[in-house]
Parts: sequence; C-alpha cells; structure tokens
Amino acid sequence: MQVAVIGAGPAGMMAALTLAEKNIAVTLFDEQGSAGGQIYRHVAKLSQDEAQQLGDDYAIGANLVRRFQALASAEHLTHIYAATVWSVSEDNYIAWSVDGKSFSQSFDAIVLATGALERAMPIPGWTNPGVMTAGAAQILMKTGGFAPENAVLIGSGPLLYLVATQMLKMGKKPLALLETQSAMDYCRAALKLRPSPVVLSYMLKGWSMLRKLSQAGVARHTAVSDVKIDSTDNKHRITYSRKGKQHHIEAGMVLLHAGVQPNIQLSQSLGLAHQWNAENHCWEPEIDAMGRTSKAHIYIAGDGGGVLGADAAKRSGQLAAMALMLDQGLPVDAAAIAYTITDHRRYRSIRGFLDTLYAPKSWFQLPEDDTIICRCEEVTAGTVRDAVHLGCLGPNQLKAFSRCGMGNCQGRYCGHTVVNLIADARQLAPQDVGYYRIRSPIKPVTLEEIARHDIIH
Repeated sequence: MQVAVIGAGPAGMMAALTLAEKNIAVTLFDEQGSAGGQIYRHVAKLSQDEAQQLGDDYAIGANLVRRFQALASAEHLTHIYAATVWSVSEDNYIAWSVDGKSFSQSFDAIVLATGALERAMPIPGWTNPGVMTAGAAQILMKTGGFAPENAVLIGSGPLLYLVATQMLKMGKKPLALLETQSAMDYCRAALKLRPSPVVLSYMLKGWSMLRKLSQAGVARHTAVSDVKIDSTDNKHRITYSRKGKQHHIEAGMVLLHAGVQPNIQLSQSLGLAHQWNAENHCWEPEIDAMGRTSKAHIYIAGDGGGVLGADAAKRSGQLAAMALMLDQGLPVDAAAIAYTITDHRRYRSIRGFLDTLYAPKSWFQLPEDDTIICRCEEVTAGTVRDAVHLGCLGPNQLKAFSRCGMGNCQGRYCGHTVVNLIADARQLAPQDVGYYRIRSPIKPVTLEEIARHDIIH
C-alpha cells in the first residue's frame, strides 16, 4: 500500500508518522526544504535560543520535527523536499516538480494537509513595495532572522499579536497596531465563550501577548476603518478613520493581517464537496470527524479542513491516518480513536469567540472600485462590479471578462474577495455564488519540466 501526504506541517507530519509507525509506506511532499510547515518553519535549523525568540509554541515544535526527521530515514517514510505539487487527479495520481524536472506517481490513498492561507486584505496601497502580510514578515523572521523595522501592523487576529511580540523579542518594536475589531465585537464575542481548559489556555496566551505589548509601550488603536496606504521612497503614510475622525501615521514597513482560511486549491481541483463557513467567511471542504472527504481514498488533515490551529492539526493528522487504516481494513484501537476525536473536538470551543471578535470588515471585503483585488492580473474591484452589470454570474465567468484568478496564484488570494464582490453586486449569499473551478496545474510549471517527466512505478 502506498500513501501520499501533501504538506509537512503539524498535520502532515503526524499523519505520516502514524502511518509509517504501522509499517505503511508513506511519501510526504512539501515545498519547503525541511519539515515544519508555516507554523514550525525552519525550527530544526535554529538553536534553542534562536527558536525561543519566536515563542514557546514555536520552540516546542522542534521536538515534533526532529521526531519526524528521525523516522524519515526509515524504509517506510520518504520525504520529498522542495517539491511543487501541481496536479492531483481523481484516480490518485500526483504530479510534482523538483529542481526543474517533473514526476508522477499513483497512490492508493492521499492525505491533503495543505494548511491555511492568510485572508487577503485589499485596501488602497496594499500592493505597494514595503507592504506585506504579517505571515510573510514571520517567514522572514524564521528563515532569515530579519524583523521589520518601524513597522505598523494593521488588521486583527491572534497572528497580529504573535508577530508583534516576536518582533519585540528580536529588538524591533512595532510603531503601532491598527486593529479593526470594535467594542461591539468584543461584546458579541464574549457571548460565544464557553469555559474550558483550551479556552483558558488561549485566553492566557492572548493576555500575555497583550501585556508584553503594553509594557513595551506599543500603541494599539482599535475600531479602525477605511485604511489607505500612500508610499514614497520606502516610506508609508497610513490614513485611517477611528471614532468618526481621520488619523494618520508614518511607517517604514506595513504588515497586514485579516485572519486565515483553509487552502482549498487541491480539494477544489479534486471536485470534493465544500461548504460555506458563515462564521469564518470562507469555503471549506466537507469532512467527517476523522477527515474523510466526499471521495473515497482522499482525506484532509489540519487547517486545510477548517482552521483550528497547530495543536488541533496534530490530532487531525492522527485521525486522518486512523480513518485511512480503518477504510483499508487494518486494525485500529477503538479507544485511541475515541480519545483522539474527543481531544481534537476540544479545540473548537474557542473558534466561535475568535471568529466573532476578528470577523473581516465590509470595507475591505468589498473594497472601493479603484482598489486592486487580483494582484496577478491587476484587476480592480470596479472591474468585477462592471462585469456583473454586463451579465457575469460567478467567479468562473469572471475569468472571461477580466482574467481575474488566472495568474500565478490561480485565485488563491483573490478568490474569496471575488465571491464577496459578486454576491454583493447580485444581492446573493456567498454560498449561492460558488467558487473558482480549479484545474491543474495548481502551481506554475514550465514546459521544460513537463518535457523532463518521469513516471514512478
């Protein structure tokens, strides 16, 4: 039996470990040069002190990565590094590229552990040089030891605070945080709190980060809206509204973050059933408690099936592996399954609070007409609205009107903004608009790579 796992984050590593430890042959694909995913990126290559600068949770991830690396040399686990997976077919064929050459192989089952993507925050100036996502800045900190200087962070969500505190530890104090949540959001979110050990743990972590920012004198401005960025000579003037008044602040760099959503490119390309998550304002795959999808032999683990964080992703990786073994008629301890399902479910208790408190705002979900929403093809929000007025019914038709979603990212970042714009223009719910029809290649691939192709048997 041959199993493929796509993605070497906490979910992918745990799925691969669980299977390999049962002597099942596993091939794990990942775009990075080492295991860890985004959350534990580069952690095994840093010293304990360097890892600790980025937080306890990040440093703890080194244990899982080292455990995985120790088993990756065994005969049952193959880790293909720096691999760009650009096709997954319904008959379980995977095509990927490494070092300018492409390969394909058939598998008996596939576990998708593709993680989450940062939600796009299309505001005037978001495509300017020196403006990036908070996640991109975190990659720089983890891989290059570089923290942005004189940075202003804009948006909402736990990652905003995490990146800000990581910058503090690296000696680069943020100038300010411009946060979109309001006092009313806090009141609505409080109604979703359900006391539990997981909720208490998350709240303590959040309180600790906010305390560190306060002690360092980092200004936090909440309930901001209508943010615009003007950039000249690597300097940025940020204009925003708050309490009915307009304000501005200047920065050396600008970091944006509006939450995260599942990476559904591969699951959409496979034609798996998806549902609209009204709380997190995004599409996500339909999966059962163990990660089974609408198609046999395809499983989903981690944030790619619904955003719950790294700890939950580890449990879902185990569950997907257990489900796969059960479906193949292999013995799995029923008590272990029940315990892992219960343990995984605990992490949902905080989700309602976070989704309500940090819900995306209409002023950037439905941006002004002249704001670019598709960076690859430089399509503006106004172009999308004009296309709807001309008869465009959904995201797929929009490609013919504007090439929106046809660039290098294949709609990964503009997809949900397009859904929101079309839904608003047509006075429909987002779930009635649908999503892009994703086709291979999922990632850019050259003709040379296809010409230099090997089929692995």
